[in-house]
Amino acid sequence: SLHGSLSDYIEATYHISAPTLIRKRQELLKRDGVIHRIPYLESTAKYRTGDAFASITGLPSAVQTLFSRLSAPEKDLPRLIYDPPFKHQAESLNHSLVNGKNLVIMTGTGSGKTEAFLLPILGKLAREAQSRPEVFAQQAAMRALILYPMNALVNDQLGRLRSLLGDPRLVETFKEWCGRPARFARYTSRTPYAGVRTPKKDSTRLKSFDSFYVDLLRRTGSDDEDVKAQAFELLNALKDRGKWPAKPDLMAWFGAKGSSWKNRETGEFIRATTLKDDTELLTRHEVQAAPPDLLVTNYSMLEYMLIRPIERPIFDRTREWLVDNPGESFLVVLDEAHLYRGAAGAEVGLLLRRLRDRLDVPVERFKVICATASFQNAEYAPDFGAQLSGVPEETFVPIKGALDLFDGAGVGSRADAEVLSSIHLETFYETDYDDTKQALVKCLLDYRGVTGTGTAERRLFDALNSFPPMCMLINETMKEARPIAELGRFLFAQDVPPHMADKAFTVLMALGSAARPDPKSPGLLPCRIHNFFRGLPGLWVCMDPDCSELEEELRDDICGKIYAQPIDECGCGSRVLELYTCRNCGTAYARAYTDDVDSPRALWSEPGEPLRMLDVETSPLLAIDLLLEQPVDYNVAEPADYDLETGQLNPDCTGPRMRTVYIRQNRLTDATDIKEENENSRDSRGQFKPCAVCGKTANFGRSYVQDHQ
Repeated sequence: SLHGSLSDYIEATYHISAPTLIRKRQELLKRDGVIHRIPYLESTAKYRTGDAFASITGLPSAVQTLFSRLSAPEKDLPRLIYDPPFKHQAESLNHSLVNGKNLVIMTGTGSGKTEAFLLPILGKLAREAQSRPEVFAQQAAMRALILYPMNALVNDQLGRLRSLLGDPRLVETFKEWCGRPARFARYTSRTPYAGVRTPKKDSTRLKSFDSFYVDLLRRTGSDDEDVKAQAFELLNALKDRGKWPAKPDLMAWFGAKGSSWKNRETGEFIRATTLKDDTELLTRHEVQAAPPDLLVTNYSMLEYMLIRPIERPIFDRTREWLVDNPGESFLVVLDEAHLYRGAAGAEVGLLLRRLRDRLDVPVERFKVICATASFQNAEYAPDFGAQLSGVPEETFVPIKGALDLFDGAGVGSRADAEVLSSIHLETFYETDYDDTKQALVKCLLDYRGVTGTGTAERRLFDALNSFPPMCMLINETMKEARPIAELGRFLFAQDVPPHMADKAFTVLMALGSAARPDPKSPGLLPCRIHNFFRGLPGLWVCMDPDCSELEEELRDDICGKIYAQPIDECGCGSRVLELYTCRNCGTAYARAYTDDVDSPRALWSEPGEPLRMLDVETSPLLAIDLLLEQPVDYNVAEPADYDLETGQLNPDCTGPRMRTVYIRQNRLTDATDIKEENENSRDSRGQFKPCAVCGKTANFGRSYVQDHQ
């Protein structure tokens, strides 16, 4: 439907009069890759689970304890992580926390890639908090850094960190170990506020905390029940979406409205300063006063931080922590690492080396995790990580997601295709009654031996869950997106007629999306369709009406084969020029370019600017229209011989393949009448204004003869 609408728009807007040329364009617009691509089907990837946390040999006991607590619901708190985790998540934990390796994590979107580096960070903090509680409690330092290419990605991560590090179970566990929670902060241009802190600046720069967050908390204690209910509803929604700061007592942190920001006796700030149980640091000055265990920022901000004196304490205290604790390491996570290539990659690579130098830490204590969903070369991954970070290549381990493929995948038989293609899909879609749906798919249920009761969705799941062509469809589209037009022939045997294979595949795709074991589960075939459309970049035509590349029924005396991309030469050996038509009458023209509009000889297919060299200056290549049809008024257009192989006009020696075109006759006369300052008119005198057939000129003296872009 979308393809048809786009084709109709192009045909209605870009007028062509010759019936054969209209048919040529219609055939071209139908072709895959011109204005559309055949849709691609991609099923959502499912990944294999790995070892349970308890089965990972060498995983510290603190990590086991913490992960065990977070992987099960507790009262009204949901499960935050899964045990067992995905295989690539378990491998990340093992290689990072147990083997001390650097990682390049290469898994697709929706694979739990974020958890693959958040769990090692969390495990690193838990290990220190449990084994060296005094150090963790008293030495504030940046123990891990997550680096993003841009602010938007940092903001996306903020909600995840709030739900994980701000979870009461995690906070309670860390407090049992060392008396304080693990802390994090976002440090970007959106973090208030730059410069030296003063009470006057606090009153204006931190006002939004009071006017939104603190005010909402005040309304939760309102005597008006409606106001109170609305406030709680908004508060819960913000917390669910990760939009609420991970501070247990935000009102106490901000302080009483109108009270002094400083202690007048000591001069110390007493409002908007980190409290004992705070998980998130909200202002830059909190971070500068006591660096969080985990900092999230972008590489541009990190570059400024390494330069500015005001952020010096963050790195100084981190360096002191590294000196005092030789068994600890500094961890850097580079998410979306595939973006760090070329100049951007060189910049970030040098930035990481400056960071390591600033922290005065050797490479063996500078740990790196690169994560990307757009990089798949496991052999090159260690080299890439080493070039980017400056850490030895042999210390990197590539980690790829292992797809959880269905067993029993196979090509469908003719009998399979016949059963599927007999189902009336439109009626299945139109009905809302479960009994009707089951009656429509009864032939399939009987064919697959599905008995018993249940909803149509449940019984379809039983029928298709181990159906060989369905398993094959899911597996293949999980590995990569596949063109829908090819899947029918791919999924069914060679003796199945193409039209039957296509219909069977269509029904299989539809029923697979509907099939599910229970209403809350995703469909058996959770998928997305990729549709690609674009505007027409233009039309180009072979100048030979007797083009050998063209079917006999599409030949005319206007032009040969039509193309959707510019090329110099047709397969028949003739020159190719861009097609222009009159928007009023649809007459066909070809647009060429010449360095001599008065006496055009050599023609080019593209325009050109004048070129100045040491002792010579070339003329610009200006547009000249070649009328491909018969003119109405021969006083407007004059015939010219066009050499189809060389592209020359009125050559001294005619070639073996010639044709007649028409060029504007009064281009010479106009040139002498036009005022010198009217450059546009002088440059366009090779163009037909008005059209040589209908005699019409567009508004403001523009030509109706236009391209098809």
